[in-house]
Amino acid sequence: MSLLRKLVFFIFLQITLSHGKTHVRLTNRLGPGSELTIRCQSKDDDLGTHVLPPDGFFEWSFNPNFFVANTLFFCRIQSQSKVLSFDAYVQTRDELKCSDRCFWDVLPDGPCLIKEGNVYYICYSWQKEINAGIEQGQSKDMHIP
Repeated sequence: MSLLRKLVFFIFLQITLSHGKTHVRLTNRLGPGSELTIRCQSKDDDLGTHVLPPDGFFEWSFNPNFFVANTLFFCRIQSQSKVLSFDAYVQTRDELKCSDRCFWDVLPDGPCLIKEGNVYYICYSWQKEINAGIEQGQSKDMHIP
């Protein structure tokens, strides 16, 4: 193998290995006595249905697509009569915003993505049977209590 091929292979290997796992977490912050049912999935992986007690969380890890930034995980969450489907991880949206940790608090007003510095980056409102996307979310610089 030529020196140039070895160098290209080494650089490729370094870039691939340095692109680590991303962790996404949803935490039930609805308050005492309020369970949260969630089901998250991507095109390839169904993470199943989980019932979270107050302050309970569900977390998963994955390797985002290195060559084409198209990794997407979406969740359907329900508490009592409130239902919402939203994108919990969109690689083109979140890769730089939350790096390797995208943590969501599900609040009485809806789910909010936590930004560095204990503020919420984007929040979605509860609505019956709505598919929320980035264009429907509202940015909020709201401090976490």
